[in-house]
Amino acid sequence: VPIIGLVMGDRGIISRVLCPKYGGYLTFGTLEAGKESAPGQPTLKTLLDLYNIRQIGPDTKVFGIIGKPVGHSKGPILYNTTFKRVGFNGVYVHLLVDDLARFLNTYASPDFPGF
Repeated sequence: VPIIGLVMGDRGIISRVLCPKYGGYLTFGTLEAGKESAPGQPTLKTLLDLYNIRQIGPDTKVFGIIGKPVGHSKGPILYNTTFKRVGFNGVYVHLLVDDLARFLNTYASPDFPGF
């Protein structure tokens, strides 16, 4: 049964970006900033151009920057542009984290090779 599961707000971007990696049916984006229908909804331009969402699949490696706050980091711009340019199957995301030990325990997997 297809499921559309996502997280709202600042923590939700990874659920939206990684949707195709984990078999999600679809995700939502807004046509323009300021016209979001839900908190944390990225623009379609961000999903397509920054995160290259059409190329994300089960084999995509996930990288990110951990922090609180973290949204100011330019890491996704730098790394996702580079990944796309060299043809690397990876995506770089912001990871808003309150408890580092719990986060590392939860996300320790070959799918998350670098933070």
